[in-house]
Amino acid sequence: MGRLNESRIGAVIADAFAVRASTAMASTLHAEHGAAILVGIEREVTVTEPGGAIVRGRAVVVPPDLWHAATSPGPTLGFLYDPQEMPHVAAHARLHGGPCPLEGRLLSRLDGAVAAHRASLSRPDVLGGLAREVASWLAGESPRCALDGRVARVLEALRDPEADRRLAVSRAGVSEAHLQALFVRDVGLPIRAFQLWRRLLFALGAFARLDATGAAHAAGFADLAHFSRTCRRMLGYSPSELRSGLMK
Repeated sequence: MGRLNESRIGAVIADAFAVRASTAMASTLHAEHGAAILVGIEREVTVTEPGGAIVRGRAVVVPPDLWHAATSPGPTLGFLYDPQEMPHVAAHARLHGGPCPLEGRLLSRLDGAVAAHRASLSRPDVLGGLAREVASWLAGESPRCALDGRVARVLEALRDPEADRRLAVSRAGVSEAHLQALFVRDVGLPIRAFQLWRRLLFALGAFARLDATGAAHAAGFADLAHFSRTCRRMLGYSPSELRSGLMK
């Protein structure tokens, strides 16, 4: 859990979600293994895909594992939900096959909640509460999806950044090729990439109390450069750009 130093700005990293409030949004092209809801508090959010497709809205939903860049010139909120911990949010984000503006009743409820807490967005408890509230609104409007039990066991094992991926795979009871196919079907990315994603989240949490090299090594990255490249590729920012929001 953490927050930014600037007034009325903050950030939170939890097991099931992350939230970031900032004065503006300007990510580089990246693909994150999370379902994102990007909210422009005063101005619209623009989401651009590599082929040039552009989606704009006061709030834009982005499905997991989609390459995109996001910008907004004013204060913003970015919610990122773990697809395995909150599969209903990921299912909702995937409904349209790409980025989609949030509209109607959901947008109205989000606008009301953000307005009610506008003066308290530096507080981790407020940001965490907003993230949980948004997720609860989506619970009744999303298709249900079930993970294969063998995939679920591998997912659970790989939440530990020091887990032996080969051992977790060998215990699944099926061939590695079959498990890889099941994993991509249910999770959306290969096993190795998922483990890298979990290491990145662990490193960012550790970065609240360690220097960048220490955080990288604690999460199992070979070096700081690997940590930095992974962060840019999966979150659209360098670790140092995100660190300003983290505290013990």
